[in-house]
Amino acid sequence: MDPDPLPADRRALFAECLHAHRGRLFAYVHALVRNLADADDVFQLTALALWRRFDTYDPTRSFLNWALGVARLEAATWLRTRARDRLRFSDDLTELLIEAFAAPTDREASDRRDALPRCVAKLPGGDRELLHECYQTGTDVAAVAARLGRSPSSVHNSLRRIRRVLFECIERTVARGARGTT
Repeated sequence: MDPDPLPADRRALFAECLHAHRGRLFAYVHALVRNLADADDVFQLTALALWRRFDTYDPTRSFLNWALGVARLEAATWLRTRARDRLRFSDDLTELLIEAFAAPTDREASDRRDALPRCVAKLPGGDRELLHECYQTGTDVAAVAARLGRSPSSVHNSLRRIRRVLFECIERTVARGARGTT
């Protein structure tokens, strides 16, 4: 086991920062690796890497942005080692995800979280079921495709379309809310 490299005040800061951003960091990792069990593993590896590198963290800068960068590296390593048996995001899509997870203000994040369930509710029933099966139950796309009698690429295309519809709905909803408060 690694010796404790940090003084008590830095350990407390680490615990506070990780606790404050755990949800966003886990969501980011899950978006990158797409499987809930894998996301748990990559999140643990990320937390360990953050701990080991915390002496390089500048507390005047955003912890979340720093942690997302470390998580990206951990997820990339994880995906590379499992590339033979897993579908993986292209580098372009990974970059888009990173931009999408750029640290918004607490208010923006809250508005987006509030808009998501409303936007999901607007989807047709089959799209909602597909989202649930692929993202909430952690079932892999190949298994979902087989159950539905579809090809994995067809399911991926459907998920891509659904994500785009949700993104656009959330953007419209947040924009309407921002205009209504100014």
